[in-house]
Amino acid sequence: MTTDLRDGRLFLPNRTVLLADPVRDRLAAYLDYRNIRWPRTANAHLFLSQTTACGVEAVSNVWINDLLGMPAQRLREGRLLHKAEAAGGAPRRICDLFGLTVGAALRHISSVDQAGLVEYNLRNAGPSPRPRTDDVG
Repeated sequence: MTTDLRDGRLFLPNRTVLLADPVRDRLAAYLDYRNIRWPRTANAHLFLSQTTACGVEAVSNVWINDLLGMPAQRLREGRLLHKAEAAGGAPRRICDLFGLTVGAALRHISSVDQAGLVEYNLRNAGPSPRPRTDDVG
């Protein structure tokens, strides 16, 4: 919700996430766009569509996945593996960033130790290639 964002932080039920400067900049730009596009909306959800801007419901998971071009969970998993590798095996950092338990963080860190797994996951984290329509025979 937009009400969960303030003072450069994202306030979640069990934790508070400090937002990095680039994230704050992008978020401010998006919120400016959102306010210009839907200046009178009563919807406090962060993401709006033409349909949800007129009400108070959230956009659907399908809408988000279509916008991203891939399932949001796939994007999260790719980021998690990347951060696990960058953290050099520090489970506390992964717990803080993603709200995971220590056990879950350790499972992700142990998968980073497998040669080539991070590269494979990052390479395959993008959207599936779409068939070309201009090659009609």
